[in-house]
Amino acid sequence: MIDTSIELIEEIGMDKFSMPKVARALGVQTSSLYHYFADRNALMTEVARKIMREAPMPPMPQDDDWVEWFVELSFNYREAIRRYPNAAIVLVEFLPRDVLTGNYDWCAHILAESNIDPALHVALLDGLEKISFATVLSSLRRATSSASDTAVFPHADADRHPALMRALAANSWSEDQLFEVTIRSFITGLLHAGTDAVVAGAITVAAS
Repeated sequence: MIDTSIELIEEIGMDKFSMPKVARALGVQTSSLYHYFADRNALMTEVARKIMREAPMPPMPQDDDWVEWFVELSFNYREAIRRYPNAAIVLVEFLPRDVLTGNYDWCAHILAESNIDPALHVALLDGLEKISFATVLSSLRRATSSASDTAVFPHADADRHPALMRALAANSWSEDQLFEVTIRSFITGLLHAGTDAVVAGAITVAAS
């Protein structure tokens, strides 16, 4: 039922998706679906769970190379989401945090084994999740845009956005490279700031 729901969402989109359509695809009565799921939201939660469980955990990092491990994990999450461009939006509303709790525990273990300050663990894990999800969902939204291309800023116009167009012309990174740079920059920045730079809930940049 979950696989059928994902296939249906990919075919017709979330706007047209419904429980009766799932039932028709399965050749059953709509009422029979409610023996398994209380409502549409419960089904969507399982769809989100299925998508994220397709992201494999990398092998244990060697030689304390934990940054590379997290880069690979972020790419794995990204690819799992990109596999289902229409269903990916389900993750925004329906992904239960418990789906990834076991993964996060393993991530925290790796950070501890790598002697990373425990005070930074939650910030690293939460931040990497947000970056991975936001980046791939933004990319998928651009891919379905009515704009003429799928550039980083597809609606940029030379006459109305000259500074942005110059920035785009100077950019030499591909979409994959931009994602990797973003992940690495976040990790590096947080480690550089450290816990001493966190004041009243905000990171302050000390004068160099």
